[in-house]
Amino acid sequence: MSATSITMRGRAAAEALMLDAVTIARTGSSTDPDTGVVTPTQSTLYTGKAKIQQQAASASPTPVGEAEVFVAQVEVHVPITVTGIRPDDLVTVTASALDADLVGKTYRVRGVADKSFLTARRLAVIGVSG
Repeated sequence: MSATSITMRGRAAAEALMLDAVTIARTGSSTDPDTGVVTPTQSTLYTGKAKIQQQAASASPTPVGEAEVFVAQVEVHVPITVTGIRPDDLVTVTASALDADLVGKTYRVRGVADKSFLTARRLAVIGVSG
């Protein structure tokens, strides 16, 4: 069995666990040259299956200003065929088979994993509020 065939089997298994749905969008703006009015823009890059994965929170709090918070890493996994995702793109959870509290949450992409034998496109994200 080759590394390629194992990776392909891993991709199928990873997608089988993607029970959530997300929309990934890129935001920007356009400026009217006559009036100078800036209009926000948004283009959809992907709509489809995903998995929201939170790593365990740190065992000890991290100082943030005068507060201490427990930091947890969150990843959004999408099929490996999803390409072109960049930092600052927005991921919105549109459906979740097992956790209704995920629906409506929005995350900002902070990084995209690079690796030869990826079984899913893994997006390091941070929650967006407001």
